Amino acid sequence: MQILKISKKDDCKKCIYDAIFSFLKNTGDDWNYVLPSELNDASAGKYFLLDTREPEAYKEGHIKGAINIFWLDLLENLDKLPKDKTILVICYVGHTASQVMVVLNLLGYKAKALKFGMGKSPVVGVPIAGWLDYGYDIEK
Repeated sequence: MQILKISKKDDCKKCIYDAIFSFLKNTGDDWNYVLPSELNDASAGKYFLLDTREPEAYKEGHIKGAINIFWLDLLENLDKLPKDKTILVICYVGHTASQVMVVLNLLGYKAKALKFGMGKSPVVGVPIAGWLDYGYDIEK
């Protein structure tokens, strides 16, 4: 199912709005994420594994069966992606995969993101930690 279709007759803003609304409306309780433990327990052929990290990081180690298309090169390589299988997008810590997953879904692919990615920050010296991990204040 292709969600985002734009033609000369369509109002682009409305078309994009409709595609986003449809995507959000159809987001399930899993928020389109797959946990590493779920992937590890899943059969190997359930997903098309798309690793969107830089080629150097991919070569240092990737999930068995994953293909590498750097996220900035994705739009030029859409023909390499299946339309009939769920694409599981993998990145460093899950941020880029989340964005790529949304783009792919808006373009008509069925995609999910690997929550927490490969678990390795691409920024040297920056640990994977959130606000609470640093002990910063919160309000209640």
